[in-house]
Amino acid sequence: MDLRQITWIFFDVGDTLVDETKPMNSTFEQFVHYASELGYSLDTQTVRESFMTAYRTYQDRPMQYVTETLVSKEEDRALIRSKMKYEKQLEEPFPDAERVLERIAERYKIGIIANQSVGTTARLETYGLMKHISMVCASAEAGLSKPDVKFYELALHEAGCRPEEAVMVGDRLDNDIVPAQFLGMGTIWVRQGLAREQPVPYAGVTPDAIIDQLADIVHVLLKDFT
Repeated sequence: MDLRQITWIFFDVGDTLVDETKPMNSTFEQFVHYASELGYSLDTQTVRESFMTAYRTYQDRPMQYVTETLVSKEEDRALIRSKMKYEKQLEEPFPDAERVLERIAERYKIGIIANQSVGTTARLETYGLMKHISMVCASAEAGLSKPDVKFYELALHEAGCRPEEAVMVGDRLDNDIVPAQFLGMGTIWVRQGLAREQPVPYAGVTPDAIIDQLADIVHVLLKDFT
């Protein structure tokens, strides 16, 4: 990853810039509650560990994996899934997110490539992050989603940059790192959230840099310019 030719840094949103801990804790609690109504005896730690296993083993649909692992009857699985609600209003930006983007924006343009429901730009505005972001490519509005490389190609086209001029920053090897590296983008894996224990390499891919918290990215991206 040659930082001298990099002009754009693209960030994922969930568990990269925005902390999903609270809504996921709510998801675990809802799962236990609705499962208990059907006679299943579970606790939140068991559900959490099942989700982490889903991410660690690169399951395409973590919720489906968890329900199939913990709930024996298909009709019960379907009922639980129908009642579950992801509480997006509980999301909040990581404490360092605004400061990190401010520093990165001193040297690079910042974009978003994220699987998100409608309204990503408005939410980032509410979090106070949009003032540092030049473009947003979100799945709900784009009609594409990760890990489809076409989604990344769309973002690069909208930014007007080549893959070798861009870096992708995200929390998942399968969704963020592999497709970006396939296209020739630089990659930085932020080991946060439920996917933090994904094993490396995945699909023969190792990130260009690995960090354990968002704040560490400043050193990685600005080390040659400070």
